[in-house]
Amino acid sequence: MKNKKINIGKLFYNNKFAMAFSVFAAVVLWIFMAVTNTEDFPRQVTDVPISIKLSDAAQKDGLKVFSPVNQTASVYIKGNSLIVNQIQPSDLEVVAQSASAITSPGSYTFNLSVHKKGNLKDFDVASISPNQAIIEVDRYAEKTFTIENDIKYKEGYKADPSYFVSAPTFNSNTVTISGPEKQVSAINKVAVEYEIGDTLKETKIFTTDLILYDPNGNRIVNDKLKISDNKIEVTIPVLSRQVMPLSVNFTNKPTGLILSKDRITVEPKNIEVAGPEDVLANLKEINLAPLDFSGISPTKNTFDVNVTLPASCKNLSNIPVAKVTLKLNNISSRRMLVNNFSVKNLSADKKATVYTKSLYITVVGPEDEIQKLTTDNLSAQIDMSGKQNFTGHTEMPVSISVGNSTSSWVYGSYMANIGVTTDG
Repeated sequence: MKNKKINIGKLFYNNKFAMAFSVFAAVVLWIFMAVTNTEDFPRQVTDVPISIKLSDAAQKDGLKVFSPVNQTASVYIKGNSLIVNQIQPSDLEVVAQSASAITSPGSYTFNLSVHKKGNLKDFDVASISPNQAIIEVDRYAEKTFTIENDIKYKEGYKADPSYFVSAPTFNSNTVTISGPEKQVSAINKVAVEYEIGDTLKETKIFTTDLILYDPNGNRIVNDKLKISDNKIEVTIPVLSRQVMPLSVNFTNKPTGLILSKDRITVEPKNIEVAGPEDVLANLKEINLAPLDFSGISPTKNTFDVNVTLPASCKNLSNIPVAKVTLKLNNISSRRMLVNNFSVKNLSADKKATVYTKSLYITVVGPEDEIQKLTTDNLSAQIDMSGKQNFTGHTEMPVSISVGNSTSSWVYGSYMANIGVTTDG
């Protein structure tokens, strides 16, 4: 069976087809003319920037437009189609001419008009949307606030006594807010708000918004304000708790002197400490600041010593100082004369003369040991470390050693006069 071919030309000899085609063509032509006829049907140009300019005098007075900012309008233009259809948003500018009359802060409503850029002609503006602008004008202000802590615990919250929850810390303690002077001055407080519900057993870190408040405690929400940090990182340290004994340490202690625990009294004996679990696991006792034996004698045997903790730990007992008492039974003191002086760490090209020929010192130790000491057992040494380039007369600390003694020491500090000259 052969397919019949449709003869398009013969269709136009059909009156009904010819009439229908004519109507269709007329409608299409009308639509085309309506679309391209920019004389009777204005063309819409969107995203035309709105520009609000104050007078030079107003700007010198510190006035600034805070609204509208970065807003656009739709402009409807008509005229020569060849020209109108080529117009872009960048060819136009929507302005408020009356804005140049503003001389003080406030809210103003002005009509908008269209400014043609360059030498554009052959088209007219039919309308603008919006055709008015509410202009907010004020002076610029900037203020820095301390961030306050408004973190709360949910009603019925139960703490775990095995842990200590420290005060929250923020990644920044202050925030700078800038914008219209009137609105910045209305801010009374900037705070972090958060509610903790679950029992804290480990350090909690989260990020949250900053909340602004006016003097009446009402929240301030304003998109014209610029905040240096809109969000803040909050850390709530959670530390383990543990009771630990206090331990006494010494410096310059004679190697042969034995101080048993029953001869050392520490008050208090223990303190409660909070710290990271891994740190407390390796911390068996709290070492007090060392006691220098040059400050210990039978009449000076009680000391207030600072309690020092690792940087990551807290002293929950809030006892910064412990009292240490030493029982120095069978320990005596003796005044002796030292006249044997030497100088060390002197530059090779220097010569030193010790003008102090003798010093009375106090030797402390077991009675039977110090009574056997003679002047020959004592020696004084002056250390010139750090002063190798010095020349002239000065007074230097003296380090005194006790020979033939393992349990005795020198009480107090002493100075000697020395002169240094260039050798040769």
